[in-house]
Amino acid sequence: MKKTKIMLILLTLFIALILLFLRYGGEWLVAEDNLEEMDHAVIVLLMGSVADRGLGAAELYEQGKGDSILMVRSHMPGAEALEERGISISGDADNSQRILSELGVPEADITILPGDAQSTKDEALAVAEYLEGRPNIDRIVLVTSKYHSQRSKLIFNKALKQLDIEIYSAPTPYDTFHAREWYWDREDIQRVATEYLKLAHFLLLEQFQMR
Repeated sequence: MKKTKIMLILLTLFIALILLFLRYGGEWLVAEDNLEEMDHAVIVLLMGSVADRGLGAAELYEQGKGDSILMVRSHMPGAEALEERGISISGDADNSQRILSELGVPEADITILPGDAQSTKDEALAVAEYLEGRPNIDRIVLVTSKYHSQRSKLIFNKALKQLDIEIYSAPTPYDTFHAREWYWDREDIQRVATEYLKLAHFLLLEQFQMR
């Protein structure tokens, strides 16, 4: 009888945790800071989803939240092999630069850092190295997808911990991720599952590989 009671309690707790995760699991992935009084920041546009993130960064620039936009060139598997065959393709940074330029951001205010970045960690470390020699920059605004924003902020906080720089998160409003009812959409389910795996990887391993 006692064993049955314990099993019922554990089952009830398990169901409660599942329901709690379904309700808040998507929202826990989103970090969005108040930028109402923000100005004179550097907007860091993270690579990945080009169109919606580019739109979000351009709008922040237009609103005066940032004076410039910074990106890190990302790794493109197979690109070198294509170039050897005379085929040139545009990467995320080049496509993002085109979007920003056509939306009115002056090319002089767009910086693309070399880096061959394969992850958000690589982007964060490249940005940290760039900012080390620029003490006049004291705040950055991260622009990425909603579901990627919490982990991105954690990674950048780790990478920039030795620098006196405030980090704000401003996920693009053009991202279609449904933070509250993510479990109704197949793509959102995949995003949530993948993002929690990456978050676990960062917390358990990746953060200790960063300086």
